[in-house]
Amino acid sequence: MTARPDLVENALEAVEESVVSRRGLLQRARKPFLQILAFVVAVVLAKIVSAILDEHDVINAATPFPVILLGTIVGMTYGLLAVGIVLVYRSNRIINFAHGQIGAFGAAFFGVAAVKWHIPYWIAFAMALIVAAATAAAAETGVVRRLRRAPRIVSIVATLGVGQFLVVLAALINSTASGPLYPQPAWLPVFDVGGLRVTEAYSGMLFLSPLFVLAIALFLRRSRFGLAIRAAAANPEAARMAGIFASRMSTLAWAIAGALSAFTAILTAPTQGFVGADSFGPSLLLRALTAAVIGRMRSLPIALASGVGLGILEQLLLWNYPQSGLVEVAMFLIILVALLVQRRRAGRDEEKGSWAAVQGLRSVPERLQRLWAVRAMGPAFTITTVAALAILPLFVSNGLSVTLTGIIAFSIVGLSIGVLTGLGGQLTLGQFAVAAIGAVISFKVSSTSGSFPLALLLAGLGAGLVSVVIGLPALRIRGLMLTVTTLGFALAAPAWLLTQPWMLGEGQDPGKPSGWPLDGPLDSGRDYYYFALALFVVSLVLAWNIRRGGFSRLLVAVRDNEENARAFAVRATLVKLQGYLVGGFIAGIGGATYAHSLSSISAGSFPTSASIDVVVMTVLGGMSALIGPVLGAIWVLGLPLLDIGNIGLAATKFGALLLILWKVGGLIQVVAPIRDRIVKFIARRHGIDPEPLYAGEDPADATATAQGVRISGLRVSEPGAVASERPAPSPGTTLLEARDLRKSFGGVHAVRGVSFEVRAGETVGLIGPNGAGKTTTFELLGGFTKPDTGQVFFNGEDISRVGPEGRARRGLIRSFQDAALFPTMTVKETVMLSLERVQPTGFLTSTLGLMLGERKKEHQARALIAAMGLDRHRDKPIQELSTGTRRITEIACLVALRPMCLLLDEPSSGVAQRETEALGHLLAELKRELDLTLVVIEHDIPLIMGISDRIIAMADGDLIAEGPPDVVRTHPRVVDAYLGGSITAIERSGTGRVAADR
Repeated sequence: MTARPDLVENALEAVEESVVSRRGLLQRARKPFLQILAFVVAVVLAKIVSAILDEHDVINAATPFPVILLGTIVGMTYGLLAVGIVLVYRSNRIINFAHGQIGAFGAAFFGVAAVKWHIPYWIAFAMALIVAAATAAAAETGVVRRLRRAPRIVSIVATLGVGQFLVVLAALINSTASGPLYPQPAWLPVFDVGGLRVTEAYSGMLFLSPLFVLAIALFLRRSRFGLAIRAAAANPEAARMAGIFASRMSTLAWAIAGALSAFTAILTAPTQGFVGADSFGPSLLLRALTAAVIGRMRSLPIALASGVGLGILEQLLLWNYPQSGLVEVAMFLIILVALLVQRRRAGRDEEKGSWAAVQGLRSVPERLQRLWAVRAMGPAFTITTVAALAILPLFVSNGLSVTLTGIIAFSIVGLSIGVLTGLGGQLTLGQFAVAAIGAVISFKVSSTSGSFPLALLLAGLGAGLVSVVIGLPALRIRGLMLTVTTLGFALAAPAWLLTQPWMLGEGQDPGKPSGWPLDGPLDSGRDYYYFALALFVVSLVLAWNIRRGGFSRLLVAVRDNEENARAFAVRATLVKLQGYLVGGFIAGIGGATYAHSLSSISAGSFPTSASIDVVVMTVLGGMSALIGPVLGAIWVLGLPLLDIGNIGLAATKFGALLLILWKVGGLIQVVAPIRDRIVKFIARRHGIDPEPLYAGEDPADATATAQGVRISGLRVSEPGAVASERPAPSPGTTLLEARDLRKSFGGVHAVRGVSFEVRAGETVGLIGPNGAGKTTTFELLGGFTKPDTGQVFFNGEDISRVGPEGRARRGLIRSFQDAALFPTMTVKETVMLSLERVQPTGFLTSTLGLMLGERKKEHQARALIAAMGLDRHRDKPIQELSTGTRRITEIACLVALRPMCLLLDEPSSGVAQRETEALGHLLAELKRELDLTLVVIEHDIPLIMGISDRIIAMADGDLIAEGPPDVVRTHPRVVDAYLGGSITAIERSGTGRVAADR
């Protein structure tokens, strides 16, 4: 009997598909298996090493099995909470501070259902999970989603308000939601292990928790909704294009996380009571965050296993070293190590332009700033405010003066957050702990030397250095990792560090300022108030110098668009470290101010809650404005002093939540319209219509109607400035070279052995279909992505290990397809930023208010803006410009950067078709007048063929053709891969006219 060929062929194909499927399954299972194996090996090695050290009496490392079992049970709590945190973080890229309180609310509902309503345990259990899931979904829909266009810090602060609201609500419906009377799970075993009695609740945590997490993992991997959640978390825009409602998937992820939190709270409630407000506070959150960080905020199984490991570690530490604070220190160190050993990755960035939502005080139009009355508004307000603060102690008691001094100290610490977070975009939750370091240093130095000026200086410097050290690990991974490290420090500092005898011990008398320049010690609260007020003014001036100088532009540029800032030769990592330093310095001054106002200072003087409260104050007042943290401190700390009805409720975190939902930028957005009305009134009194000016247009500006763009005469130069480390090569010699560049992302080979040369003075076009590897090649050339193999040479130098900033300083400048630039910066500020390559801003001079070179930069920026016809948009934020106008602004920046070679990524993207020909002429003129070399990615075939001397075509990561435009556009592989088998798409008018300018 002869087999049919088609059946045999189908059978062979089926077998082959089965083999491929099994290989893929094995490959997917390999990584988790290796991770688990590595974890087991690490545990075994740790056990062996600790046993050896214990045998030699170096450490205590007893490991009784009941303690390990208890640690496993407790660790399940941390692991489950970590899984919920990971789910929310993957969905919204925020840390949900209400995660535990959502579970506590579910547990309170369960207590009512099971005890008061006598509903069977497991039915009430399911009902509670549904209630918690609905509560979490409501929080996401009603709070987080409404704040989706704001920076993530605003959403994080909002979750604090949600948590406080849920704690109050839980107490109202069930004030006894935990303890021995709380219902235990039915039908679960009870047994003893040594001295440990494993109750029904413990059994539930031990046996049910892994099953619950496994069910969630399977749901995310196998179900249609799970795949949609993962897709929306990875790329919301692509998910929306695929028909997935990203917002609904985010709500679903929050609901699952809420059910997880309730599951944890219900099972732990009968034991020691994990349900109160403090129980689900920062301490428990830190343990869950530590497990989530070990899981890289992505892996659910690793987060669960890490939570178990942390629980075991915690119980073993408490067993061998029953000292308070050691666990918090261990968690903090684990976070630091986990971040240091993880590979650097970019992740999903903050949405470009999100910081525009919190911009409270927009700059007054330049023409109106020339009016004397407008210029006098700021100084008049400052002098009036300081005068009012100066006479305030004359009308209040000595005790109230001490309270007001505390408000001043919190305001100073808030100013540091305004710089670090408001300008730099780096969220810190440990700033009051950093202030505590300044307080200790000031106390130590002043008590030994008697010099308070020296003590304050060293307090600021010491706190600044600590801030830098804490921030170092977070530089490796973008996102909210600084939040995690600073929260860890905020818990470890009062729990262990400050309690050490060489710090504050049981408590110390900090002493009062005395000696030069004072006549005597400031013993009374009123006297010290004036000293604190003087330090506040100094700190305010320092923060004002930062905000008005070039360093502020660097911070904002890195915050708004770090990649573009690096392409502009801004050293992003250095700028962040400088931000940590100056923010810590101001916080140290605030900590010293606070400490010396007290009669005794101890670890309790700097609680973790104070670090969180000062962030709430800053966000509430307005991060974008200098005066914002002061407004927030007055609101949160000052309103309760009025004792008027229930006005104190407005100062709570729930009150902050309501205010943020109303004015996302804080109180400053309430004040800003008042200032603008006064300015407009003054303008009208002088016969000026302010409305066009506030709209970014100046009808009286002579250059506002300039048409077209002229490059000639725009070469920016600075006597004595060195634009690059090597002289430019002569025309025709090799300037840029790629050698065997390869880059893969998982199993996708984006670039496969790409090699080519770009000669000085030529224009090279890089074409290919979507997915050909063009942008990845640009990423490799620009230094934004490291190649798996291969080298990049520029001007005869191997720059393969040089970052984007270093390549930009050498003259290799890259543009971006979206031309997003820096959304919250004005056109003038953006062009001034681009001058950093030839005229870098000095950190110290800018911080001290020495505006060296600022006027020259402004003059050059204005000249470029005027010549490019952008004067009418000079004071407009970038995000308000059309795509075409942003392109012109970007070209002005490129001129200011004085590049040797420009990497242009789809310059016609977003430009109207009728303007494309003008763009071609502009690029040709740009090249001719500035002696540039251009490498251009472009999908507009007539444009790229018209301006290019040579074309390189790519497909599927490979180079498929290279040569003159006329040759490449008729190449069979190019026609087939890029043009779909026809060259008629490129036979359009206009090509010859652009080519004539080449």
